[in-house]
Amino acid sequence: MAIATRTITTLSANFTQAQLSAALQTAFTNAGFSSLFDSYTSGTDLILVYAFVADASKACGTTYLRVRISNTFIIYQQVYSAWNPSTHTGTNGSIEVGYSTLVNTTAGVFNSLNGTSESRLVLVTQGATFLPLGVIVPVTMRSSWDLNSWTNGYIFTGSTMLLLRSTLANQYSNTENDIALAGSTRLGTANTIDNQRDVLTGLLLLNQGNTGFCGKTSDDIAVINGSGSTRYDILTKSGTSQQYLVVNPGSGGIAMRII
Repeated sequence: MAIATRTITTLSANFTQAQLSAALQTAFTNAGFSSLFDSYTSGTDLILVYAFVADASKACGTTYLRVRISNTFIIYQQVYSAWNPSTHTGTNGSIEVGYSTLVNTTAGVFNSLNGTSESRLVLVTQGATFLPLGVIVPVTMRSSWDLNSWTNGYIFTGSTMLLLRSTLANQYSNTENDIALAGSTRLGTANTIDNQRDVLTGLLLLNQGNTGFCGKTSDDIAVINGSGSTRYDILTKSGTSQQYLVVNPGSGGIAMRII
Protein backbone atom coordinates (compact mmCIF):
# COMPACT_ATOMS: atom_id res chain seq x y z
CA MET A 1 0.00 0.00 0.00
CA ALA A 2 1.32 3.44 -0.89
CA ILE A 3 -1.25 6.19 -0.33
CA ALA A 4 0.12 9.30 -2.02
CA THR A 5 0.86 12.55 -0.22
CA ARG A 6 -0.08 15.53 -2.36
CA THR A 7 1.89 18.79 -2.41
CA ILE A 8 1.04 21.70 -4.71
CA THR A 9 3.57 24.32 -5.78
CA THR A 10 3.47 27.02 -8.44
CA LEU A 11 5.80 28.85 -10.81
CA SER A 12 4.98 32.46 -11.60
CA ALA A 13 4.64 33.74 -15.15
CA ASN A 14 7.60 35.08 -17.13
CA PHE A 15 9.84 32.32 -15.81
CA THR A 16 13.24 31.45 -17.21
CA GLN A 17 14.65 28.03 -18.08
CA ALA A 18 16.66 28.07 -14.86
CA GLN A 19 13.57 28.96 -12.81
CA LEU A 20 11.62 26.13 -14.44
CA SER A 21 14.43 23.74 -13.54
CA ALA A 22 14.44 24.97 -9.93
CA ALA A 23 10.65 24.60 -9.68
CA LEU A 24 10.86 21.06 -11.03
CA GLN A 25 13.56 20.18 -8.51
CA THR A 26 11.32 21.38 -5.68
CA ALA A 27 8.41 19.38 -7.10
CA PHE A 28 10.49 16.20 -7.46
CA THR A 29 11.67 16.55 -3.87
CA ASN A 30 8.05 16.88 -2.78
CA ALA A 31 7.25 13.76 -4.83
CA GLY A 32 9.66 11.74 -2.72
CA PHE A 33 12.85 11.74 -4.75
CA SER A 34 15.99 12.27 -2.72
CA SER A 35 18.70 14.70 -3.78
CA LEU A 36 19.71 14.88 -7.42
CA PHE A 37 21.78 11.91 -8.54
CA ASP A 38 23.24 14.05 -11.32
CA SER A 39 22.66 17.43 -12.96
CA TYR A 40 24.45 19.08 -15.85
CA THR A 41 24.09 21.23 -18.95
CA SER A 42 24.09 19.73 -22.44
CA GLY A 43 24.18 22.40 -25.12
CA THR A 44 21.22 24.63 -24.29
CA ASP A 45 19.46 21.92 -22.25
CA LEU A 46 19.40 21.53 -18.47
CA ILE A 47 19.46 17.90 -17.31
CA LEU A 48 18.24 16.48 -13.99
CA VAL A 49 18.76 12.82 -13.03
CA TYR A 50 16.98 11.09 -10.15
CA ALA A 51 17.25 7.56 -8.72
CA PHE A 52 14.21 5.50 -7.66
CA VAL A 53 15.56 2.64 -5.54
CA ALA A 54 13.34 -0.44 -5.39
CA ASP A 55 16.03 -2.85 -4.13
CA ALA A 56 19.55 -1.51 -3.66
CA SER A 57 20.95 -5.05 -3.42
CA LYS A 58 19.98 -5.90 -7.02
CA ALA A 59 21.86 -4.95 -10.20
CA CYS A 60 18.71 -3.48 -11.76
CA GLY A 61 16.97 -2.60 -8.52
CA THR A 62 17.23 1.12 -9.21
CA THR A 63 15.54 3.00 -12.04
CA TYR A 64 17.18 6.27 -13.08
CA LEU A 65 14.97 9.06 -14.38
CA ARG A 66 16.54 11.62 -16.71
CA VAL A 67 14.60 14.86 -17.15
CA ARG A 68 15.67 17.24 -19.93
CA ILE A 69 14.53 20.87 -19.95
CA SER A 70 15.04 22.68 -23.24
CA ASN A 71 15.56 26.41 -23.63
CA THR A 72 12.22 26.46 -25.49
CA PHE A 73 10.43 25.11 -22.36
CA ILE A 74 9.84 21.58 -23.56
CA ILE A 75 10.31 18.89 -20.91
CA TYR A 76 11.46 15.39 -21.82
CA GLN A 77 11.99 12.27 -19.70
CA GLN A 78 13.40 8.77 -20.07
CA VAL A 79 14.52 5.94 -17.80
CA TYR A 80 17.75 3.94 -17.47
CA SER A 81 18.90 0.83 -15.60
CA ALA A 82 22.20 2.46 -14.56
CA TRP A 83 23.71 5.94 -14.61
CA ASN A 84 27.31 7.23 -14.44
CA PRO A 85 27.37 10.76 -13.03
CA SER A 86 31.04 11.18 -13.95
CA THR A 87 30.34 10.79 -17.67
CA HIS A 88 26.67 11.81 -17.58
CA THR A 89 25.70 8.66 -19.42
CA GLY A 90 23.22 5.87 -18.76
CA THR A 91 22.64 2.22 -19.63
CA ASN A 92 19.60 0.63 -21.30
CA GLY A 93 17.91 3.96 -21.86
CA SER A 94 14.31 4.01 -23.03
CA ILE A 95 13.09 6.11 -25.91
CA GLU A 96 12.77 9.66 -24.67
CA VAL A 97 9.27 11.07 -24.13
CA GLY A 98 8.68 14.68 -25.12
CA TYR A 99 5.68 16.62 -23.83
CA SER A 100 3.81 19.73 -24.94
CA THR A 101 5.68 23.02 -24.86
CA LEU A 102 5.14 25.18 -21.81
CA VAL A 103 4.57 28.93 -22.25
CA ASN A 104 6.79 30.95 -19.97
CA THR A 105 4.38 33.90 -19.93
CA THR A 106 1.78 31.78 -18.09
CA ALA A 107 2.07 30.43 -14.54
CA GLY A 108 2.56 26.71 -14.03
CA VAL A 109 1.20 24.41 -11.31
CA PHE A 110 3.00 21.34 -9.97
CA ASN A 111 1.08 18.59 -8.17
CA SER A 112 3.61 16.31 -6.49
CA LEU A 113 2.31 12.89 -5.49
CA ASN A 114 4.58 10.97 -3.14
CA GLY A 115 3.56 7.32 -3.18
CA THR A 116 6.78 6.37 -1.34
CA SER A 117 8.00 2.97 -2.59
CA GLU A 118 5.51 2.64 -5.47
CA SER A 119 5.02 5.98 -7.20
CA ARG A 120 6.66 9.39 -7.31
CA LEU A 121 4.91 11.68 -9.75
CA VAL A 122 5.13 15.35 -10.68
CA LEU A 123 2.02 16.45 -12.57
CA VAL A 124 2.62 19.73 -14.38
CA THR A 125 -0.39 21.73 -15.54
CA GLN A 126 -0.57 25.00 -17.42
CA GLY A 127 -4.09 25.67 -18.64
CA ALA A 128 -5.05 22.66 -20.77
CA THR A 129 -1.43 21.48 -21.00
CA PHE A 130 -0.65 18.46 -18.82
CA LEU A 131 2.69 16.72 -18.28
CA PRO A 132 2.81 13.52 -16.16
CA LEU A 133 6.43 13.22 -15.02
CA GLY A 134 8.01 10.73 -12.63
CA VAL A 135 8.17 6.98 -12.08
CA ILE A 136 5.84 4.16 -11.07
CA VAL A 137 7.28 0.94 -9.58
CA PRO A 138 4.48 -1.67 -9.35
CA VAL A 139 4.47 -3.56 -6.06
CA THR A 140 3.70 -6.88 -7.78
CA MET A 141 5.87 -8.37 -10.53
CA ARG A 142 5.46 -11.65 -12.37
CA SER A 143 7.30 -14.42 -10.52
CA SER A 144 10.13 -14.69 -13.06
CA TRP A 145 10.97 -10.98 -12.99
CA ASP A 146 14.51 -10.82 -11.60
CA LEU A 147 15.73 -7.39 -10.54
CA ASN A 148 19.29 -8.55 -11.15
CA SER A 149 18.41 -8.59 -14.86
CA TRP A 150 15.46 -6.25 -15.39
CA THR A 151 14.29 -2.94 -13.95
CA ASN A 152 10.78 -2.38 -12.61
CA GLY A 153 10.33 1.37 -13.05
CA TYR A 154 8.00 2.93 -15.64
CA ILE A 155 7.16 6.37 -17.06
CA PHE A 156 3.99 7.55 -18.78
CA THR A 157 4.46 8.10 -22.51
CA GLY A 158 1.88 10.86 -22.91
CA SER A 159 -0.72 13.08 -21.31
CA THR A 160 -3.46 10.48 -21.89
CA MET A 161 -1.61 8.10 -19.54
CA LEU A 162 -2.51 4.99 -21.54
CA LEU A 163 0.98 3.48 -21.70
CA LEU A 164 3.87 2.91 -19.30
CA ARG A 165 7.42 2.62 -20.69
CA SER A 166 10.34 0.75 -19.12
CA THR A 167 14.08 0.76 -19.71
CA LEU A 168 15.54 -1.56 -22.36
CA ALA A 169 16.34 -3.96 -19.51
CA ASN A 170 13.02 -5.77 -19.45
CA GLN A 171 11.90 -9.36 -19.73
CA TYR A 172 10.06 -8.97 -23.03
CA SER A 173 12.57 -6.94 -25.07
CA ASN A 174 9.67 -4.52 -25.49
CA THR A 175 9.50 -1.33 -23.46
CA GLU A 176 5.83 -0.52 -24.04
CA ASN A 177 3.08 -1.61 -21.66
CA ASP A 178 -0.63 -0.99 -22.03
CA ILE A 179 -2.58 -0.27 -18.85
CA ALA A 180 -5.56 -2.63 -18.82
CA LEU A 181 -8.85 -0.73 -19.31
CA ALA A 182 -7.13 2.67 -19.47
CA GLY A 183 -8.94 4.73 -22.08
CA SER A 184 -11.79 2.22 -22.31
CA THR A 185 -15.06 3.76 -23.44
CA ARG A 186 -16.81 1.19 -21.24
CA LEU A 187 -15.57 3.20 -18.26
CA GLY A 188 -17.32 6.41 -19.17
CA THR A 189 -19.63 8.50 -17.04
CA ALA A 190 -21.00 7.96 -13.55
CA ASN A 191 -23.54 5.17 -13.03
CA THR A 192 -27.05 6.49 -13.68
CA ILE A 193 -28.56 4.60 -10.71
CA ASP A 194 -26.36 5.76 -7.83
CA ASN A 195 -24.40 8.54 -9.58
CA GLN A 196 -21.13 6.87 -8.50
CA ARG A 197 -18.00 6.65 -10.61
CA ASP A 198 -16.39 3.22 -10.57
CA VAL A 199 -12.89 3.07 -9.08
CA LEU A 200 -11.21 -0.11 -10.35
CA THR A 201 -8.11 -0.46 -8.22
CA GLY A 202 -4.69 -1.72 -9.29
CA LEU A 203 -3.11 -0.94 -12.67
CA LEU A 204 -2.31 -4.09 -14.67
CA LEU A 205 0.60 -3.66 -17.10
CA LEU A 206 0.23 -5.70 -20.29
CA ASN A 207 3.33 -5.83 -22.47
CA GLN A 208 2.93 -5.01 -26.15
CA GLY A 209 5.04 -8.05 -27.00
CA ASN A 210 1.78 -10.01 -26.54
CA THR A 211 3.48 -12.51 -24.24
CA GLY A 212 2.30 -11.54 -20.80
CA PHE A 213 2.18 -8.90 -18.10
CA CYS A 214 4.96 -7.06 -16.32
CA GLY A 215 3.29 -6.26 -13.05
CA LYS A 216 0.41 -4.76 -11.11
CA THR A 217 0.28 -1.75 -8.84
CA SER A 218 -1.33 -1.69 -5.44
CA ASP A 219 -4.96 -0.70 -5.01
CA ASP A 220 -3.82 2.86 -4.34
CA ILE A 221 -3.72 3.52 -8.10
CA ALA A 222 -6.89 3.04 -10.11
CA VAL A 223 -8.67 3.20 -13.45
CA ILE A 224 -11.92 5.15 -13.17
CA ASN A 225 -15.15 6.14 -14.88
CA GLY A 226 -13.74 9.58 -15.56
CA SER A 227 -15.69 11.06 -18.46
CA GLY A 228 -17.20 14.39 -17.43
CA SER A 229 -14.93 14.74 -14.40
CA THR A 230 -12.27 17.40 -14.01
CA ARG A 231 -8.59 16.89 -13.38
CA TYR A 232 -7.89 16.92 -9.62
CA ASP A 233 -11.49 16.16 -8.68
CA ILE A 234 -11.75 13.94 -5.60
CA LEU A 235 -13.64 10.64 -5.88
CA THR A 236 -14.74 8.55 -2.91
CA LYS A 237 -14.65 4.84 -3.61
CA SER A 238 -18.12 3.40 -3.13
CA GLY A 239 -18.64 1.72 0.25
CA THR A 240 -15.42 3.15 1.74
CA SER A 241 -13.93 6.39 3.03
CA GLN A 242 -11.04 6.09 0.56
CA GLN A 243 -10.49 9.15 -1.62
CA TYR A 244 -8.87 9.16 -5.05
CA LEU A 245 -7.47 12.17 -6.90
CA VAL A 246 -8.46 12.27 -10.56
CA VAL A 247 -5.16 12.57 -12.39
CA ASN A 248 -6.44 11.98 -15.90
CA PRO A 249 -10.15 12.60 -16.50
CA GLY A 250 -11.98 10.82 -19.29
CA SER A 251 -13.19 7.32 -19.98
CA GLY A 252 -10.84 4.86 -18.33
CA GLY A 253 -8.95 7.66 -16.64
CA ILE A 254 -6.30 7.33 -13.93
CA ALA A 255 -6.65 8.24 -10.25
CA MET A 256 -4.36 8.10 -7.22
CA ARG A 257 -5.48 7.41 -3.67
CA ILE A 258 -4.69 10.31 -1.32
CA ILE A 259 -6.75 9.29 1.78
